[in-house]
Amino acid sequence: MSAAIGTIVVTVAASFAYSQIKEARRARHLSLLLSFQEKYHSPAARAFRHRLLSGEFGPPEEFDPSRLNVDDFHSFWQLHDQLEMLGVLVDRGLLDFDLVLACFHRSPPRVWAAVEPYILTRRTLASPLEGQNFERLVGRYRTSSALPAQYWSRSAVP
Repeated sequence: MSAAIGTIVVTVAASFAYSQIKEARRARHLSLLLSFQEKYHSPAARAFRHRLLSGEFGPPEEFDPSRLNVDDFHSFWQLHDQLEMLGVLVDRGLLDFDLVLACFHRSPPRVWAAVEPYILTRRTLASPLEGQNFERLVGRYRTSSALPAQYWSRSAVP
């Protein structure tokens, strides 16, 4: 009888501990996401992304941050680093991809398309690791069932 009661107590305690771990994970994801979103959606960051995606700095095959003024150069690398970090967080399981997709549903793939040739060139000139987490993140977008094939075939998304 005492063994059965002990088993029940351990099972209840384990179940409670598991629910607490899930809740802590959810809180961590929310905290990371809100922190990232605050920076990513700041007016200055939005303005730079709009300029980049509208082609103000040239087509993707001609994009070169070294030709940007100091503020734009900084904004580019901040954007790149943010998306690289987002890729790391998703890749390591510290942030659920579904949350990223829900909150940043079209931005990372569009930014990648605008800077991909530059990043691939940097891999040969600077570091073979340049932008790999960002690229993996975009790969997750491409294989997501939430984004149908016709999404990827559009030349521009309004």
